[in-house]
Amino acid sequence: MNMALSPDGHAVRSNQIIRVEEMIGRRDPLTELQQKIVTTAITLINSIGDSDSGKREYGIPIDVFSRICGLSFENLHFHLTGEIEKITRKGLWLYNTNSRLLIRSQWFQSIAYNGREIMFEFSDKILALIIKFANSDAVSHLVKGIQYKGRHTLAVFELIWSWKGKGVIDYTIPQLMQQLSLQHTRYSYGQLKLRVLEPSFEEIYAWDNAIYVHFSPTFSGRRVEGVRFAVTVGEEAREMRKKEPEFKVLLPGLKPAL
Repeated sequence: MNMALSPDGHAVRSNQIIRVEEMIGRRDPLTELQQKIVTTAITLINSIGDSDSGKREYGIPIDVFSRICGLSFENLHFHLTGEIEKITRKGLWLYNTNSRLLIRSQWFQSIAYNGREIMFEFSDKILALIIKFANSDAVSHLVKGIQYKGRHTLAVFELIWSWKGKGVIDYTIPQLMQQLSLQHTRYSYGQLKLRVLEPSFEEIYAWDNAIYVHFSPTFSGRRVEGVRFAVTVGEEAREMRKKEPEFKVLLPGLKPAL
């Protein structure tokens, strides 16, 4: 299990680790386009809302797919041919902590397209995993775990996502560092903001226009003692993002406005 999840004894980047209840896994590295292909296919199941495990293929119109993946229609077939060949060899290791079973599985059994629609057929193990946790935050975490490249982005996302729509939340700096597994570092708040928080929030914003985060430091005298944030999602967040598309840390002392 250690060899599969931590090859060559090296620590694996957090955005390559997938955790869904009793399952823990390590995915193969994916290019940005491959990430978009996998996450698009996963969200198809969730958006369709079909929990019938007998269904194996999920389709999407080729024009919708190309728009999501940022592919120009002129080069679509050229890009797809090369990326499909590569991605059908990609997969992940899965370890069930209850049964202590280690599994190696490819993402897809097959991918087909006919010029009008592209069809994804997941491998049995992956399909069962996605179906089991469809329509839940677990799928959202699975997708985020695949697409985020930043070293700390998934940890920041998990921190804020559990508080979405729950008003203004306060964390002390030690609590924040503990949540981000950075308690053993010597980051000042300025370093934490520059190296961890701002890059992570910028990546979260780049992938999702339906999330809006009010975020500001709190002070004790002139020293930062904590952070305060509020997370809005859905249509309300989209409207906020139209007015303020880029993430920014609020000025010191300003309370997130709801």
